[in-house]
Amino acid sequence: MMRIRRQRRVPSSPGTVPRIDPRRHDGENEPEAIERVGASGLPRRDPREDKGQRLRRELRTGRATARSGRIERQPAVPQRLMLADDVPWIVVVSLAEEPWPDAERQLLGAAHKVADGMGGGVVMVRVGNGDRATDLGRIGADRAVLLPPAIDPDILAAHVVAVMERFEARHVLFGEGGADADVARRTAIRLGERPATSLHLVSNGSATFQEAGGRTEVCRPLPRVATLAPGRFDAYESEIAREGRRIEIELDDMPPGVRDLGVVATSQLDAPLGEARFIVSAGDGVTDWAAFRAVAQALGGTIAGSRQVVDAGHLPRHRQVGASGTLVEARCYLAFGISGAPQHLQGVQRCRHVIAVNTDLHAAMVKRADLAIIADAQQVMPALARLAGGRADA
Repeated sequence: MMRIRRQRRVPSSPGTVPRIDPRRHDGENEPEAIERVGASGLPRRDPREDKGQRLRRELRTGRATARSGRIERQPAVPQRLMLADDVPWIVVVSLAEEPWPDAERQLLGAAHKVADGMGGGVVMVRVGNGDRATDLGRIGADRAVLLPPAIDPDILAAHVVAVMERFEARHVLFGEGGADADVARRTAIRLGERPATSLHLVSNGSATFQEAGGRTEVCRPLPRVATLAPGRFDAYESEIAREGRRIEIELDDMPPGVRDLGVVATSQLDAPLGEARFIVSAGDGVTDWAAFRAVAQALGGTIAGSRQVVDAGHLPRHRQVGASGTLVEARCYLAFGISGAPQHLQGVQRCRHVIAVNTDLHAAMVKRADLAIIADAQQVMPALARLAGGRADA
């Protein structure tokens, strides 16, 4: 006959340690051992409870800690740098179409170089809202003001001034290029300030930029309005995110004294070479100047020429491209009848795409070009104007 022995539990009194049957290893009595409270009000542990038993009990009860050998990992919460409202502020303006790739992040990186030096923060004015899922604090914005897209540049400049007044901002930074540069100059006019353009270096109190086609470097105190040169600054990067708080500001739809006259068609023929995105240039190989102007107008380009053309009086001096003229950074440079002297090639080295039309297969400009057409410019220009929808005899 099998004999069954019943376990007898010894009652405990306050201030004593409960007794546990040493033959029991299933952990049934383990929670009871830790819950007993002595006269001092502190939990008492059973000295016979080993580390493995204690860990299993704490895992069951949800009380495991790093002390017991198990570290509970909490979801990673990004740290945020919070700034008060009364610190010095720098404003950065970002339009829907960036003037160059990653311009917004580079503007924020440059702004923090200035703001961190004075213990301040950065307000980002974003036009068009962009990707609303973007963590603005992660890319470097302490505050953010979102404006609707397709806004008039004069109205946008007035809104930027309103944001600067709201935060008592000391400086505002734009990208040098496209609509950003236009709004920057309109903002400077409203503030009555002289802007600094195409900055290469910025610090707390100074700004460095180049003049005379990059041959002269100028350092001056950082003004309230400034534009940054493309690709000169590092994007903002930090393991600690900024606050990125979005601020709502009541803005007027139309500032006083401004009337919207709608879209006005303008010609790019006489645009400044330093700001032109598409340049149609002429050299010694061009003799039909009516066809040259017609093809430039049909393509929506800005006219330019080599030193030989300018010396001959066909174009004014400010239309000369080269080391002794203007160093251009156009997206596309279309050269008709230009052989490619070293000084001229130096002037177009920053152009993204170069197209050459020349009768000489071995011309230096043909070797430099991304696309070359070996033909007489007088035959190509009228045909190209017709394909573009213009008239060669216009």
